[in-house]
Amino acid sequence: MRAPHSPPGDPVVGNAIRFARAPLEYLDAIGDAYADGIVHLSGAIGPGIYVVLDPTLVHRVLVDDHARYRKPQFRPELVDPLVGEGLLTSEGDHWKRQRTTLQPAFFTSRLREFGDTIVDFTLATTEEWSDGDVFDAYRELGVLTVRIISRLLLGVDLSRADAAAVGEAMIDVGEGLAVSPGGVIRPPWLQTPPPREYRQAIRELEDVTARVMAMHEPGGDDVLSLLQRARSREPDAFPEDELRDQVMTMLLAGHETTALTLTYALSLLSRDPTARAALHDEVDAVVDGAPAWTDLAALDYTERVIHETLRVLPPVWAMFRQPLADARLGDYRIPAGAPLMLPQWTIHRSPRHWPSPLEFDPDRWLETRPAEVPAYFPFGAGPRACIGRQLAIVESKLVLATIAAEWDPRVENEKLPRRAGITMQPSGPVPAVVRRR
Repeated sequence: MRAPHSPPGDPVVGNAIRFARAPLEYLDAIGDAYADGIVHLSGAIGPGIYVVLDPTLVHRVLVDDHARYRKPQFRPELVDPLVGEGLLTSEGDHWKRQRTTLQPAFFTSRLREFGDTIVDFTLATTEEWSDGDVFDAYRELGVLTVRIISRLLLGVDLSRADAAAVGEAMIDVGEGLAVSPGGVIRPPWLQTPPPREYRQAIRELEDVTARVMAMHEPGGDDVLSLLQRARSREPDAFPEDELRDQVMTMLLAGHETTALTLTYALSLLSRDPTARAALHDEVDAVVDGAPAWTDLAALDYTERVIHETLRVLPPVWAMFRQPLADARLGDYRIPAGAPLMLPQWTIHRSPRHWPSPLEFDPDRWLETRPAEVPAYFPFGAGPRACIGRQLAIVESKLVLATIAAEWDPRVENEKLPRRAGITMQPSGPVPAVVRRR
């Protein structure tokens, strides 16, 4: 077996510190140099991180051998207060029970019921716009997607103020969980108190969560109703605090990646007049006033815009796993418990897998089905693929088509500053000008 590649590093702290100073840029560099295998990022303490750059090996970890891996516990002092034992972080039989219980909330039969709600919330947002308005696209779309997901998955109508509080808290959470030199060199066993801004963000989220649970009326097919019914049948299997964890998980994971996808789609379309015109032409030809569920199949170019956005600027920039025992990946040996990074950022943008990879080209999906491309996994793969991936695509298409039917937003920043945290968030405002078409 081969030893993983080990790029040059710094004395004592190894090469992980170089990654931590500029994560996305460093991944670009090693992706170009070592796209055929695994790179070991070594730190001062612990096993370091093994970056898997071959999509066939990623598939093996997430799909073929998924039972031999688990999600690592990074920064539990930060993650546990955030989502606890929610669907994102739970493991083993506990996770399987959660997934089985919550799956009906995401059935395709329910998605058909969601279309009008998504469009109605989007129209309520755009009705407040005036020609020439300037707003922060990430914050505006974050409020919209929080309100949508609260209605669809939690069964409540969240106020704009509460939705904005969730969005602002998520920005502080993202900053607190961002990759940093201090986080990389910190020993795995050392837990430091969360910063004040992070603790305040958790309090804000818990306040909103409490209001959601107080407003909720049981009996539907939403996540909270499904959990309440499961708890009435098996109270020991579904403790009270798990309801809080799942509401927090849905509020955060349910809205964040969609808000980022839409933000990055508007940014990419703003710099590509040909793609923007093609989107408007399709929406004008398909949509009569506002899109409906029956329009989805015909909004083919709109869907290609979404998939190409998820490829070029993936909101989930990397996934992480660790082997339960010593593992062999291709020709490489990975020690038990060592963290593996599976970076969408690098693999989605590698010239080894994509022609002109940094070019925004929705037409590259004309003859290609996303599910058939190993080098494309924006929602993960295998049993732990995102439970809401279908909903995310449907929601993104309907929101984008609803906006494009009447408006032409232009993101002003040529290049958005980004940080690699729990997701790939903008590290500053995303100013956008809206013009009525």
